[in-house]
Amino acid sequence: MIKKLNRKGFTLIELLAVIIILAILMTLAITAMSGYIRDARKDTFVTTAQQYAHAVRLSFVNGEYDATKMPGRGECLAVSTNSVALESGSHESPFGQDYSDNSYVIVFNNTTSGQDKYEYFVQMTDKAGNGFGVLLESTLDGDLVIEKDAEKSSNSNFQSTISEGGTLKLYQADSNTTFEAYSPASCTISGVIG
Repeated sequence: MIKKLNRKGFTLIELLAVIIILAILMTLAITAMSGYIRDARKDTFVTTAQQYAHAVRLSFVNGEYDATKMPGRGECLAVSTNSVALESGSHESPFGQDYSDNSYVIVFNNTTSGQDKYEYFVQMTDKAGNGFGVLLESTLDGDLVIEKDAEKSSNSNFQSTISEGGTLKLYQADSNTTFEAYSPASCTISGVIG
């Protein structure tokens, strides 16, 4: 007598259930990964801004800028990031766009008395509108990077016009998502480089 083997497998409904569960898990994983990638881009944006500020700081200390444009007390010097060379050699943001012509490192002479005291502010945007307005370098955080042009119009610390003789409003971050006016709240631009 021949014995029949039990060849029972998965039913169609069981296979569909497994496929649906895998699809849900993949959707959750992709959503989480896109958030991590976005946060990494913002953090890299801030790191690049800090590198530009550091490069300007070195050039400023080494006396590489025109002495007639140096900021006096309560004044600031705006240096275009287009005139600053980084070791990476790239002027492209982590979002895959070139930095805009309205990206600056601002050297502010915050001396009340005695020896000059310089502080560094940065305004950086790329051509897609990702970035942040004038903020104190030491308070920069990835959460302050605003994505796309639609949000930039509500960003009151963005300065659309930076020109010699003009006034520049100064801000600092008071948390990783908000900013407040810096004291003093503004400076006169003694010169623009680049």
